[in-house]
Amino acid sequence: MAGDVALLDALDRQARRRAEGIATLSVLEGPEALGAPLWDRWAARHGLTVVEVSGEDAREAALTWARALAATRDLREDAEALATFSLTAANPRHAPVFRGKTAHERKVLLEALPPPASLPEATWALCRELVLGREAVGPGALPEAVRTAFAKNLGAGLRALHALVPPGKAPVVRVAVGEAPSYRGLRVAEALSSAVPALAVACVVSSEALGAFLAGGETRLKALVREGVLEVPEAASSAERAVAALEAMERAGASDARRAQAAEVALAAHTSARLLTEDRVRSTYEAYLRDRLAEHPTTAGVFKLNASVDTGGSRPWEVDFLSRELRLAVEIDGYYHFSDRDRFRRDRRKDLDLQRAGYWVYRIHAEDLVPRLEEILQTLNTLIDARRRELAGRES
Repeated sequence: MAGDVALLDALDRQARRRAEGIATLSVLEGPEALGAPLWDRWAARHGLTVVEVSGEDAREAALTWARALAATRDLREDAEALATFSLTAANPRHAPVFRGKTAHERKVLLEALPPPASLPEATWALCRELVLGREAVGPGALPEAVRTAFAKNLGAGLRALHALVPPGKAPVVRVAVGEAPSYRGLRVAEALSSAVPALAVACVVSSEALGAFLAGGETRLKALVREGVLEVPEAASSAERAVAALEAMERAGASDARRAQAAEVALAAHTSARLLTEDRVRSTYEAYLRDRLAEHPTTAGVFKLNASVDTGGSRPWEVDFLSRELRLAVEIDGYYHFSDRDRFRRDRRKDLDLQRAGYWVYRIHAEDLVPRLEEILQTLNTLIDARRRELAGRES
């Protein structure tokens, strides 16, 4: 979790470089199964969509991105906005109004005004064509003017199209790297990133492929790739995280009793060394969380252990940790909860009944009790704060 946050923050720093006009390629070094979801999470963090493009051809990659852009935005409307702003800035006494005008009226209006000097020629040419041909293309379709601009000069056309979009609204790109030894996708990514430095472009590359690509003499592409590398490490197993948590507790000077209790939980959750009954395992988990909740200021005194709740069914439900006042139910799920289908279905019915009775249900996996304790406590802080604010609002 902490590693993910650090990587997302690193991607934010790369985004700031792009905003300054510095071409920056995000090279996520690691397995595809880890790098691709990380890029998706970063995009979601900023409310952006991810467009996956081919790494075989830069023009086709640009067209794929352009189609995705056209599917989510009205490019003719964007073009009219750019034309209005740029022409008004150049001729404040003659601010153009395109809305409600026919194609002929828009043409007369544009021909009466000199092109804005603030826009590159290719950008104004595309903008002008989109304003004039507003009715020629249906919603969501890619205007032919964009294809023509790309065919004439891919880099200039891509910059022109990107210029229409408000800052922070363009889809981000993930380019497939392709096969060794050429890794054409990296060259395609360079072409997109260099053409539009503000465009967020990423590639996911294995460590082996990256090492092979960077071997030999330095090139501009290799420098761009090397500068953008972010290592995406393999996720540690839950057992490894538990071991690390125990080591951290020792370094922090935790008491022998607390460390022994945490080790008992880890032993039950992560190994089969002790064949305990289900009741003994539950007791181990519950005692550990009970003591941690009692130590934590926000949760101390809030929850009652193994409390029953009557939700109107044939019999009351027993909840591991319950707060009647705040309508919060906390359940610990261990191996037994997932090894039996009937148990799994019963837990889902229990959740539904509790939710109908107005409870928020927070389920904690037993394997997370030791390695993710801080996250668990933080989540409970959030739930408790939200419930208390809700109650305060009702009283006022």
